[in-house]
Amino acid sequence: MNFEAITQMAKGAKKAEKGEKAEKSQVELREALELKLKSLKPSLQEGIKEYEQALNGDIFEDQDGEAEGAGEIRREAMQAKLSALFDRAEKMKNNLDSGEELAQSAPEISATYAGPDGKAETITLDFEAKFQEFTSFYKKTNLDLPVDFEDNTREIWDKNQTEIEQAIEQNGFDDMLIVPGNIPLADLAEKMKMESGYWLSDNFKNGGNFAGVISPNSDKSRIILFHKKTLPEVQVETGLDVHLNITAGDALKLFEKNPDEHMTLLDFIIMERKVFEDSSVHISDYTKNSGQWLNTKVGARLVHSCWDPDCGELNVLASDPAHHLGHLGLRPARCFF
Repeated sequence: MNFEAITQMAKGAKKAEKGEKAEKSQVELREALELKLKSLKPSLQEGIKEYEQALNGDIFEDQDGEAEGAGEIRREAMQAKLSALFDRAEKMKNNLDSGEELAQSAPEISATYAGPDGKAETITLDFEAKFQEFTSFYKKTNLDLPVDFEDNTREIWDKNQTEIEQAIEQNGFDDMLIVPGNIPLADLAEKMKMESGYWLSDNFKNGGNFAGVISPNSDKSRIILFHKKTLPEVQVETGLDVHLNITAGDALKLFEKNPDEHMTLLDFIIMERKVFEDSSVHISDYTKNSGQWLNTKVGARLVHSCWDPDCGELNVLASDPAHHLGHLGLRPARCFF
């Protein structure tokens, strides 16, 4: 064992005595990264085998009844997936070969939040536990994740830890979403169906339906802090303005001013399904004044959504700038990309 490793172990022991989380030594960090790199080998081998089989077969040819170019789209998608795996492995190998110091990351963030009543509480978010939750959740719903999903979300967590802690301290966020980028909304909506599915307004359908929505940063994986409560509960317990009865036009102005503080339709659908999986509660129930304007448009109209308990459906609508309803507001959130 070299001197650097002994020094790191001594520092870790001293921190443990103080009740602090011990940092991993550079030796431990490198060993962990080497294991991750080795774990990619089976996926790379399987991807190469799958691609070779496709080349020898007719998978990349247009099949009967398909639109022209469908086979080429399959070929490009398979190549992109394989390239992303190689890029991920190459990035890990370059980090190991460079000899540069590897960064520490804290799997948990704990922050003290003082509510409007002056009562303080400690809120802890554990990335490792949440990541396992969400990968299991997406597997259960048969959602295909990008191959770089884990790397991207870990990088987001690592580089934004100070800001995440501050957001919890300031706003009392008590939960988070881990959302993949570049997921077709129509596919996600189908796989996230609950009970009777969706009711879509004519304005939403005429604007292009799920395939026609426009949402900022939809190509990026993200971590979103939020409150696992209805909008009135959020306002009462945190003092944050949830803007009930706000017009679509005023909501849009707030989205444009602070785009990283609001959810898109895709984020909202994941949130509603995931919270229901965890608690059997629909936190966007319109009868509880918890419908939500979203940072998503179809054409010139702004999208909003809520759960309808009478029909067992998630309503998805699009409205003109002057539209407002008492059960519609804005859910406080903080997005990290």
